[in-house]
Amino acid sequence: VGEQTVCMLSLYSVFHLNPGYSAVSESKRKDLILHCYWPLLDLVKRRKWPIGLEVSGWGLEEIYRLDPTWVRTAAELARRNLIEIVGSGYSQIIGPLVPFAVNKRNFELGWAAYQQILCVQPEIALINEQAFSGGVGDVLKSFGVKGALMEWNNPYFDHPEWDPMLLYSPARARLPSGETLPILWNHSVTFQKVQRFAHGELSSDEMVRWLESQLRLAGRGVLSLYGNDAE
Repeated sequence: VGEQTVCMLSLYSVFHLNPGYSAVSESKRKDLILHCYWPLLDLVKRRKWPIGLEVSGWGLEEIYRLDPTWVRTAAELARRNLIEIVGSGYSQIIGPLVPFAVNKRNFELGWAAYQQILCVQPEIALINEQAFSGGVGDVLKSFGVKGALMEWNNPYFDHPEWDPMLLYSPARARLPSGETLPILWNHSVTFQKVQRFAHGELSSDEMVRWLESQLRLAGRGVLSLYGNDAE
């Protein structure tokens, strides 16, 4: 996933693209690509700011149907290592709620779409709806995934024995197969602050103070700056 550095704190961001976003009508999807997805690519090109882009196989097909130039531009930026494509399967299903075979088929279809449209095979996956299970992890490993992005806050709430400093470093999830899956933490408090900043509800000084507080805690650690909807 794309990485920037502020002093000693390394930041990474992954933007979730969902052309089926419920607040946007189907007739407005082209506007969504024009006013949201294109500015994201323009930012990457202008600032050379590497990021992760996560989109489902269905979402990728829909964007390609409406604006194939956007997809070709994203693919070119991926080849230049300015974008890392993060996979999530064909549909944004909640993995632990469906059988293993359904999860496996969902990722088969998704990975086929990434290969066919972008000519890439994602090495990092987003855990759909941040709902992790060992079975989902084993499916991801079977597709060659080297790591997954997962929310920190709820698992930490359920595991008060965890050292809070674990937030600032990668972890490994132990899977039923006996293998492990590297995990990158997505920090919901930080991405919510970024959203508030983007909407003018948080000043730049307040945003900087928050990041400085994380720097003081993390030292040479890593932190997810943003890991939510691009919309």
